[in-house]
Amino acid sequence: MVVGVLMLASVGGVTTTFRQPEWCALLMTGVLATALWFWREPADWFTALAGALFGPLLEWVAFHYQLWTYPFTSISGMPAWVFTLWPAFPVVLMRLTRAILPPDPARQHRVSHLGLGLVVLALEIPALAILGNSRPSTALAITAVMLAGALAWLRSPQAFLMVGLSGVFGALCESLPIRAGAWHYPDPAFLGMPCWLPTGYSLFGFALVQVGSGLAAVWSLRPNQTRAQAA
Repeated sequence: MVVGVLMLASVGGVTTTFRQPEWCALLMTGVLATALWFWREPADWFTALAGALFGPLLEWVAFHYQLWTYPFTSISGMPAWVFTLWPAFPVVLMRLTRAILPPDPARQHRVSHLGLGLVVLALEIPALAILGNSRPSTALAITAVMLAGALAWLRSPQAFLMVGLSGVFGALCESLPIRAGAWHYPDPAFLGMPCWLPTGYSLFGFALVQVGSGLAAVWSLRPNQTRAQAA
């Protein structure tokens, strides 16, 4: 229920208020605050942090390589709301995945997830920057191969579900704002979107959650280390 409300608020809010980026940012701040009020585990906060760091980084790269453009911007070719929407996106994705398929507690948060997420981001962002416009089919192939590799490494039903949700809902949630004119892709293949968007979304959302999960695992080690030193 909460996930659905937050998704509708995000899509509807961006679609109706993108012409006033600062107001839209304030609305997305409300979405983020609501998410972190309902879900208060360390993984939620660290996943939001991952979105806050790497979401705007992707936006900055997209602006400089013209992967997509915004007609109404606030700073460096980006609207203010990307700084508050990106932290909320991976938290909602993680919680939607958990609601459908609860994770195995033994495998839920591992330090290795941090490395996996960072490697995926370090490879995906440059690949999209270099190939997203010039060779979109190659960008599609690369993101698909990276997805297959990450899923083969994790071998987790939750990971398969997460990448599917990220790709499907990511693309669907973009369709309405794109039609309204919130942003524009220079070489769309379908519904105003490039062919690599579903796999790119799958990979990026998945990587953000892995970074948040890995940071939560690192955080969970601190009390154990303190107790060990005290003993």
